Amino acid sequence: MINAIYLLGKPIISNRLFKACVTLVYFLQVCPLSNTGIVSPLDKSDMILRTAFFLLSPHTPDKSSDKRSTSPAKSFEMYDYSKDRYNNHQSPVTAESHYFHLNSDSEELLKYFETPMEFGTKNFTLVTAQIGSTAHIPCQIHHIGECVVSWIRRKDYHLLTVGLTTYSSDDRYSATHLQNSEDWTLQIKFVQDRDAGLYECQVSTHPPTSLFMELKVVEPKAEIVGPRVKYLTPDSTLKLVCRIVQATEAAAFIFWYHNNRMINYDLHRGINVSTEADFLFSELTINQASTEHSGNYTCVPSYSHPASVVVHIFNGDNPAAMYHEDRNSSEAFHKICKWFLYFEVIILYVLLRTNARASVSQMFL
Repeated sequence: MINAIYLLGKPIISNRLFKACVTLVYFLQVCPLSNTGIVSPLDKSDMILRTAFFLLSPHTPDKSSDKRSTSPAKSFEMYDYSKDRYNNHQSPVTAESHYFHLNSDSEELLKYFETPMEFGTKNFTLVTAQIGSTAHIPCQIHHIGECVVSWIRRKDYHLLTVGLTTYSSDDRYSATHLQNSEDWTLQIKFVQDRDAGLYECQVSTHPPTSLFMELKVVEPKAEIVGPRVKYLTPDSTLKLVCRIVQATEAAAFIFWYHNNRMINYDLHRGINVSTEADFLFSELTINQASTEHSGNYTCVPSYSHPASVVVHIFNGDNPAAMYHEDRNSSEAFHKICKWFLYFEVIILYVLLRTNARASVSQMFL
């Protein structure tokens, strides 16, 4: 490299100084290309040194080594003094002819930073989460550049996060973002009813640009198919089906209770419980029910409201007749309560009229 420099005349002190300067520039500027230079941590502050080395050293463009340039060949005009006009030459002058490889920015990188920021998530997207779960509210941003992402709770304009820093005293809120990813997700742990509403994903452009997301909070609950009161005869089959509705994620378990006893594993009592792998459906079966199987049956899933039914198993009686008798007795009881309420209203009216007359008579005495 040093021997390639064309020295003028005999070796004199000025030529030696010139060679020393070029050597210094070489170690300061060429070595950073292989990450061994003294100024390797510098980025663009060494542009002057790189340009000086490029001008001081013999340079022959190497077209085959520059694979970054994709500019098409273009014709150029040259002034012809004999004809006093510009001539359009057909020989192309491409970007390789102006080769400058020393860490110069590529056109693709410039185009990336010049592309305007845009959201990849639709505005007012609905996100549903159940109580007690973890909600993930997405915000995908293309060409964010040097901008900063903030999350704001719209109902009280409370600033939740800026970048990856949480500014809320509620530590359930946090922002998640992977390096080189375009996703900026707001995470809410242990979701509650009060967390429902609009959330704003704001990017610090000029002026700021925002995207609004809606969080809907649902409460899963268990449902047992059929009426809440069942009547059976002895040795008949009791089948109870429990399903979980309004659930956004699988339950951790589903337990069955007979009165106050958990019966999921009471095979010796003839009780069989089968539950799906996602814990959203469970079935309880007793092939030969007896009077000891009467009572309250409750389906209890994790993080959900339970559901109950009452099972009556009568020995030698007609369940349908008992059902109608219970219904008639309940209707008679409601009628008695209705007449008793009317009687109380009449007594209260008479007392008020009596008190009113007594007050009027005292005024005129």
